[in-house]
Amino acid sequence: MALRIGLIGAGAITTPHLDAFVRHPQVADVHVADPSPEARERITGEYGIIKQAAEDYHELLADESIDVVDICTPHYLHAQQAIDAMQAGKHVILEKPMAMTVDECDAMIRVSEETGRHLHCALCMRKFPAHVKAKELMDAGEIGKPFMGAVTVIGNEFGRMNDPDNWKGDWEKAGGGAMFDTGYHAVYVLQHLFGPARAVTMTGKRLIVEPENKADDTSVVALEMDNNVLCSIVITYSATGDRWSEERRFVGTNGSLLVRDDPEDEMPLIVFHGPDFWPEKVRNAPGVARWAIRELVTEFVDCILEDKEPEVKIEEARLAVATVTAAYQSSREGRRVEIEG
Repeated sequence: MALRIGLIGAGAITTPHLDAFVRHPQVADVHVADPSPEARERITGEYGIIKQAAEDYHELLADESIDVVDICTPHYLHAQQAIDAMQAGKHVILEKPMAMTVDECDAMIRVSEETGRHLHCALCMRKFPAHVKAKELMDAGEIGKPFMGAVTVIGNEFGRMNDPDNWKGDWEKAGGGAMFDTGYHAVYVLQHLFGPARAVTMTGKRLIVEPENKADDTSVVALEMDNNVLCSIVITYSATGDRWSEERRFVGTNGSLLVRDDPEDEMPLIVFHGPDFWPEKVRNAPGVARWAIRELVTEFVDCILEDKEPEVKIEEARLAVATVTAAYQSSREGRRVEIEG
């Protein structure tokens, strides 16, 4: 059975999704919907697998030959587009975050159960080879009892964040700023490794970005996890004088693990035991995020074809939304907030 894909959104994030469809032997073709004629023209010119380009995504939903809808649009559109697609009989793959609120996530899951349609969210960092290996090492007791996780993201999204007309970081269209966008990745990785967060304390501020409709460009977050583990997330989108860099440190009683994404570092995973350290060999492709999206979308297509559950569950995406929205509540109210599962 060859699947036909309806792709909603023609921005830059669609590229690794389309790469997955081009490479998959059981994807017949792709139909795209985007309100921008320039975006439609660009993407159809780059990918021969695209057979149709429409302005309105409802045209894709009305096409009974389309089996799967892949949603690569701004955050505020995810829930309604996913629900519309499933009610039209389509399986759904969507970019992160799953939605803007927990209520939206629950509505999406409910429609998935009612219609029997697959619902998958591309939590790409779950596929990072260094994270997969780190989980194996931690489960094997390599660093003893884990008790701390720390994520630092030094990023520059200042151009889009400082544009009042761009959806990036817009309270209404993105749900938040740096923490909802890239911090969401950190949350689901930490919860995969350490278990659910039970409480959160966050200070998020718009320190450098000027438009008042924009959310935090810099945030500091403390997470209280299961099993007596503490985690932190420090993130900025305003490092205009620095390169983009991310580090994740997982600390236990006998050692720690350091994950870095930059290919030039050549050591994406380092194991520390006291004064000794060594690189752990992992396959970290250049442009690992795009590689991981491609791998995860490929897995989702296989799961739809074989009607099976993926390793990366939709409940993980929902839990991350619950944690991030609780973090914003903490920042607004200036207090520690317990997270409701």
